[in-house]
Formats: sequence, C-alpha cells, structure tokens
Amino acid sequence: MRSLPITLKTVDVSLVLRMAERATRPASRRNYLLLSRSADGWLYLFSPLLIALVNTGAALQFLYSCGAAYAIERSLYWTIKNTTRRNRPPEAIPGLRSIVVANDRFSLPSGHTSGAFLFVTMLSQCLNPLWALGYFWAAGVGTSRVGLGVHYPTDVCAGALLGICVGFAASGVLL
Repeated sequence: MRSLPITLKTVDVSLVLRMAERATRPASRRNYLLLSRSADGWLYLFSPLLIALVNTGAALQFLYSCGAAYAIERSLYWTIKNTTRRNRPPEAIPGLRSIVVANDRFSLPSGHTSGAFLFVTMLSQCLNPLWALGYFWAAGVGTSRVGLGVHYPTDVCAGALLGICVGFAASGVLL
C-alpha cells in the first residue's frame, strides 16, 4: 500500500473542509460570523475613545501609535497579498462555497487576523500586559475566517505573524 505524502497544502485544504462542514451548524456559523465581524475595524476606531474615558494622555499616545502601526501593517498586508496572489479556498477547492463574500480577491495573509493580532499587541505593549489575554480573541478571529471559507489556516498564521511583528516593531520604535 502506498502512503500519501502529507504536505502543508493537504493539511490546509483538509482543515478548510472540516471547518466549512462545521459551519453548516447554526451555532458554529453564528459564532464564526460574530468573531469575524468583531474584527471588521470598528473596534479599532472606537478603542481610543473608550481609553480616553479613563486616561486622555494614554488614549492620545495609543491613537498615534496605533495609527502608525496600522499604516505600516496595511501597507505590508496589501503588498504581500498582491504579490503572492493566492486564490481563496472557494476558487481552489471544487464545491466549496464561502459563507461570506471577501472584500478582495486573494487570501494570503488574512487581513482580519493581522489586524486583530496587531490590535492586541498594541494594547498589551502600550497600555497593560494583561491585554495579552486578547490573543485568544484574535485566534478566534483567525479561526472564524477559516470556518467562513475565505482563508486557509496558513493565511491566518501569516496574518497573525504579520500583526504581531508589526505591533512589536511599532511599539518598540514609537514608545
């Protein structure tokens, strides 16, 4: 009997298919949608206002730091995405349909995941290390993007790495 080689691509595809099957359950679908929408960007815009309720100086520093970090992250994200030009799972896996329509054509890296990990990194570096617990939320965002059928797990890993690296670099330079 011949064994099949296990490659990163086969693991990627099998995890997408498993998560997509799970998304047929109403509770899973609802949770995926909720987590994904929580990283649509509105939270990042309103967070300095919420921080200002407690400490105006910290809110301004956080606003400036995050603004610079997101400018760097979005530039890198867009460059990587349009250089690698990796097709999204529904274009590459026959019969797969995504639950949501992605805003752009390519999948690597996951922008929702990158933004979420950057946000948590900036919170934990700029305000309080306890915000690092937010990495659980950011991981949930990435998982939801796979479950919704718009990303592969490696897209999510690349997005997480991008967000964390830019966050640490920006907070180290700007603070």
